Amino acid sequence: MVYEEKETDVNIAISMIKDAAQDVYDTAILVSGDTDLRPVVATVKELSPNKRIIVAFPPRRNSTALMRAADAYMTIGRGRINDAQLPPRIVTKGGVTLARPAYWT
Repeated sequence: MVYEEKETDVNIAISMIKDAAQDVYDTAILVSGDTDLRPVVATVKELSPNKRIIVAFPPRRNSTALMRAADAYMTIGRGRINDAQLPPRIVTKGGVTLARPAYWT
């Protein structure tokens, strides 16, 4: 399996800081276990101390640094992920079969 950097962390950081500055949210829920996002949480808290940031860790992922920087944290259980997925196969009205990747189960 090959992973490609898509600048996701950068885009999350920009959105969280921009939205906090524009007062778009009172509470943000960051779904990640990536320690690289700790600085954005700290920056939002520094610039807008009244903003709450809750980190939701995916299964088998966590970060002590994010736990300390956030106002609160939780873990998303594997069962919740499974319950939120579409069926393994879906056939569109046009007859196209869409299949969920096997590694998602």
